[in-house]
Amino acid sequence: MVEAEHLTFRYPAKPIDVLHDITFHLTDGRTLITGASGLGKSTLFCLMNRLYPDNCDGIVTGKLHLFNRSYDVYEAGEVNRRVGTVFQDPDSQFVMQTVEEELIFTLENFGVPREEMMPKVVAMLETLRLTDYRDRTIHDLSGGEKQQIAVACALIGRPEWLLLDEPLAHLDPETAKRFVHWLDTVAQTVNVVVIEHRPFIWGGFFDREVGLVNGRVSYDGPFVARPDYTFSPIMVKRGKEMLFHVPQLERNTFKLATSEVSIGEGDLIAVLGRNGSGKSTWLRSLARHHREVGLVPQSPAHLFITSDVTRELAYNHNRPIEDIMERLGLGSLRDDHPLSLSHGQKRRLAIGVMMLSGKQLIAFDEPTAGQDEESLRALYELMAERTRAGQTVLFVTHDLSFARIANTFYLMRGGNLSGPYDASLWDETELLQSHGLLLEES
Repeated sequence: MVEAEHLTFRYPAKPIDVLHDITFHLTDGRTLITGASGLGKSTLFCLMNRLYPDNCDGIVTGKLHLFNRSYDVYEAGEVNRRVGTVFQDPDSQFVMQTVEEELIFTLENFGVPREEMMPKVVAMLETLRLTDYRDRTIHDLSGGEKQQIAVACALIGRPEWLLLDEPLAHLDPETAKRFVHWLDTVAQTVNVVVIEHRPFIWGGFFDREVGLVNGRVSYDGPFVARPDYTFSPIMVKRGKEMLFHVPQLERNTFKLATSEVSIGEGDLIAVLGRNGSGKSTWLRSLARHHREVGLVPQSPAHLFITSDVTRELAYNHNRPIEDIMERLGLGSLRDDHPLSLSHGQKRRLAIGVMMLSGKQLIAFDEPTAGQDEESLRALYELMAERTRAGQTVLFVTHDLSFARIANTFYLMRGGNLSGPYDASLWDETELLQSHGLLLEES
């Protein structure tokens, strides 16, 4: 699919290249692309499917051939008939209101005869076990549900290659395991390239790994499985109790149950559950009803209001920002526009903004999505410092390794919040299984 020799790419007005002297050939099979957050992986994807530089100003030097032809001889959309892509933020891909309309829109772009469209839509939804979502409004879906719909849209045109950028980042463990198992079957007829920070979830799925360091290929060889990151609980001293109340809310086909959560000063709380169980809705409700709650949502770019990273971190307060900026890996980006950052960098910027906000309770929706190990360790230390200083931290996550840093846990299922639980929760196999929180069958 790809032949790159001495390939270099630079964004406009940037002093340095994002990709440096890249040389590799992408052949049939299952390839994993790894590397630190924000250092060229997604940019490389966008060159593979000819999104860059055709739809983005940028300077390309060196050789880039796609399917044995130079990238610059293709007509618009020609490569995308052979390459399906799912980006980190699935919201950026949707243009229609409902799931069915989005799938039909994709088929229309490929010139599929109208009488063939509906059977293809039905078959794809059945294959992905997404039939119940056919008439759902995409805006109302959870982040994980949107991710699955984006994959369906990428596959419905039957591409030869499928490019997936952090496809498991917003999936609960049960759904992630099922997705990998399903893709293992699909990959018999389609070649797969995946960007992933936590390849342990994929088991032995991949044939090959290409590692990037600072925009250069540092490793190109057989994939070697390795264990997941591990995190120890953060010891906290809980202060006086406060009570946050979320009223009953309508959410699609179920009601979000009335939830009274007892939260202490300096508490560290993780909220866990399946995709679509109501976690994000509950979190938004908590922030909406309490002014002392600061929220970083799944799509953090919506929070940004200034023109550079420094101003964003310093907005509306006079606290020092340099320490957090450096620890979150944003120091070299201090003059960059927030919207020009990678998905992982945007999330880290939003986390930094909220940690500097002075809010009594700071809440994060999937804070670990798109983050490499170094970024996760920095987040761990910052959360520890915030709770020891008396700030309360609450986060929704599907990352069960990172979730173990908490001292208090709540579970969400079908809109119903249960808890609190302590660390003994991890020994409750049946309870975890019933909430989709086990990677392996009990």
